Amino acid sequence: MSVGLVLEGGGTRGAYTSGVLDVIMEEKLEFPVVYGISAGACNAVSYLTGQIGRNYEIFYNYIRDERYLSVTSLYQTGSIFGFDFIFGELFHKLVPLDYDKFFSSPVRLRVGATDLATGQAVFYDKEEMDDMLVPIRASSSMPFLAPIVSFEGRELLDGGCSMSIPLEQSLVDGNRRNVVVLTRDPTYRKSARSDFPRSVLRVKYGDYPNFVQAMTDRGINYNSEVELCRVEERLGNAVLVRPSKPLVVSRYEKDPERLKAIYEMGRADCVAKLPEIRALLALDAAEAGEAARA
Repeated sequence: MSVGLVLEGGGTRGAYTSGVLDVIMEEKLEFPVVYGISAGACNAVSYLTGQIGRNYEIFYNYIRDERYLSVTSLYQTGSIFGFDFIFGELFHKLVPLDYDKFFSSPVRLRVGATDLATGQAVFYDKEEMDDMLVPIRASSSMPFLAPIVSFEGRELLDGGCSMSIPLEQSLVDGNRRNVVVLTRDPTYRKSARSDFPRSVLRVKYGDYPNFVQAMTDRGINYNSEVELCRVEERLGNAVLVRPSKPLVVSRYEKDPERLKAIYEMGRADCVAKLPEIRALLALDAAEAGEAARA
């Protein structure tokens, strides 16, 4: 048994998760496995390397850079997020990721993307990646706003299209207990209506009917994932770290001060949850010790 760390996506709302993870790293809380979707996966890499403040530096200093996020990037590269810049110059030179620590980390990283052929989430471990982190790019590639990513024989897009909160995958993998970092407040529920009309989805993704169905059902599936989080919390198997009030930012927020504010909220909300997180980790460690002695 082990305790999973589960990270929801949410575009630039991921600044909240950055604050949560910085506190977790400062407090030296260790998780053997991390699950990330979209922005959650992007945040996870700095947790594996122990680079406190790195995610903050990225969004605060580069969110207004057209190479990072812009309509210009969408026109020039086909993606509103400039992934060539992000996973290239930004990760390698401007705010370098410690790739040696990333690939040698004992922490298992599982990144979820959506397989267009099946409409289901598929997960990749860091051992399947090179320094361009293609599965993380795929996990963050939003439909209509990024090109399809081909990887290991699959056509992939944003993991949130099929599984926004990868708690179910953590449970399937055998992690009975989990700390789940969400980017929506407790009152939030998605509309059952799809973000995109089925007719529009068919025009763009008509070759992938299972993906069209997944997008059509996304609101229903998301609300079911939230309910699973609530059930696991009530059972004492999960600690949910989530915004204490609604985040007044969009998925494509360009104001660094607004992102700084939700980063600070993430820090504060995590600090408030530290006793529960420590208790969950201690309970799991105690049970593991008893099992080893049996």
